[in-house]
Amino acid sequence: MEASDATRRVEGGSESIDARSRDFLIETFTDLRDDLADRMRKGGQGGPDSEKAGRELAIYEALLAGLAQRETFPDDEAVRQYVGGLATATDAENQYEQAALEHRAFAELVAALAAAESSPATGGSASSPR
Repeated sequence: MEASDATRRVEGGSESIDARSRDFLIETFTDLRDDLADRMRKGGQGGPDSEKAGRELAIYEALLAGLAQRETFPDDEAVRQYVGGLATATDAENQYEQAALEHRAFAELVAALAAAESSPATGGSASSPR
């Protein structure tokens, strides 16, 4: 049985990224690139440092090429560091650790309640707490 394009994962390069994740990443890096390019065009005081902005634009272009054209990603430490930093900042902004804790806690509670319901020690009853 062959998996659909949306769920197929092939190890190596950008092919190991799920189609929905790929679409999200393409949209994100396109928006970041376009925003940075716009800020560079406007320039002026408070605009981005041109050297740093040039490096970031190159990173966005490399990532977009790998994602959109399903190429391999560049073996570039700057790209890895940038993406790692972005992932860390995104997790902090979205309170990922808290969301993961809440998800795990409720999943464990649901499993414990299901186990208690079918346990012979409780008589298999789903009655109210005593």
